[in-house]
Amino acid sequence: MKKIIIVFFILLCSCSSNDTEKVDLQSFLNEGEIINLFPKKNLNNNDKNVINNLSINEFSTYNDWSQSNQNSRNLFSPIKTLIDKNKKTLSKKIQKFLNFKNQIVTIDSKSVITIYDLNLKKNFSYKLYKRKILSNYNLSFSIGIHKDKLFISDNLGNIHCLDLKNFELKWKKSYSVPFVSDIKFYKNNFFLINSNSKIYSFDTTEGKLNWSFETASKDFKDRHSYQIAISDNKLIFTNDSAEIFCLDLQTNQIKWSLTFQNNEYENLPKIFKSSPITIDNDGNLFISTNYGNAYRIEANSGKIIWSIPLIWLNRHLISSKYLITTHIDRFIILNKQNGKILFNKKIKNTQKDKNLNFKDLIVSIDNIYLFDESGFIVILPNKNLNKSSFVKISNSYEDLITFKKHVYINTNYSINKF
Repeated sequence: MKKIIIVFFILLCSCSSNDTEKVDLQSFLNEGEIINLFPKKNLNNNDKNVINNLSINEFSTYNDWSQSNQNSRNLFSPIKTLIDKNKKTLSKKIQKFLNFKNQIVTIDSKSVITIYDLNLKKNFSYKLYKRKILSNYNLSFSIGIHKDKLFISDNLGNIHCLDLKNFELKWKKSYSVPFVSDIKFYKNNFFLINSNSKIYSFDTTEGKLNWSFETASKDFKDRHSYQIAISDNKLIFTNDSAEIFCLDLQTNQIKWSLTFQNNEYENLPKIFKSSPITIDNDGNLFISTNYGNAYRIEANSGKIIWSIPLIWLNRHLISSKYLITTHIDRFIILNKQNGKILFNKKIKNTQKDKNLNFKDLIVSIDNIYLFDESGFIVILPNKNLNKSSFVKISNSYEDLITFKKHVYINTNYSINKF
């Protein structure tokens, strides 16, 4: 035993005293290859030209636009329209607008609800908040129409219901936390989310609270954090903690939930943002987030069908084959079934020495219309996606709604009918 200990001691001393046999850690590291386990793979700036034209045969016609992003599923499809000449302009600064039963329903930042006919002639006006103390407060509203009633939520934590038949205020409910999501309807109930990531269900008749469900919430938040959609008895929503939930509206139980991951922790956005949730006619859910990926998810089970490293936060358009969207100054087309990028191109602003920033798009029979925040419309012919022309309609762009073949555009300074 003593001999073994002596031998071990001699070996130890010889190893420690021989400088030529020491391992140089820095040299060892320099010889190796540093492997990034989570490489940056964002595809937003990668040009793709798999297709040069867009072939679409199915087109929708909308006779009302009674919810934000058209309906409870936020499903917006190619439409039959031609944006060529401004048919009517109304100089009016509004915040939100909808179309319902041949009427344009608007609300401005001063809480004034104004209703116009389809030629933008004023029919009715009503002010929600008459107190002067609120005149300088930055009010923000969401609106939705259901069974001849206008529902309004705001960042004061209040909900109003206005009867559109007799223009009477049916009821008002007050809560302490601002409401920040769109309003969505299911049967005789409506749903919305507050800034603490708490989702509410209310009865449309009297505004009675049915239930509420609280989820995790962070200090940093944005209106893009709170997206909501309803399809086939399923309520699907996101929160500011980068989570998405699916609630069964028949049992009021959680069917599934997912957390959007970002493996580049050093580049993790402080504020989570998401595109609107869109659910197509086959029960597929499409969403993209600023955490770096776009997804197709099976809405019923929560199964991720595909995920690609691509970001967009704008409303996207769905056809039977394609998912079509914009991100900053890029126009993007995906194969809806497998997520393959078919077209991705940066659109150059030929009118000004300034990059474009798209906020919306329309796909029509002949053209694709891309709406820039500065009031430009970029027109791409369906037969040649590499060709573009520019039309200036205003100094800004906020939102659009459609009625049959007409498009109404809110420019923040006016409403324009095309």
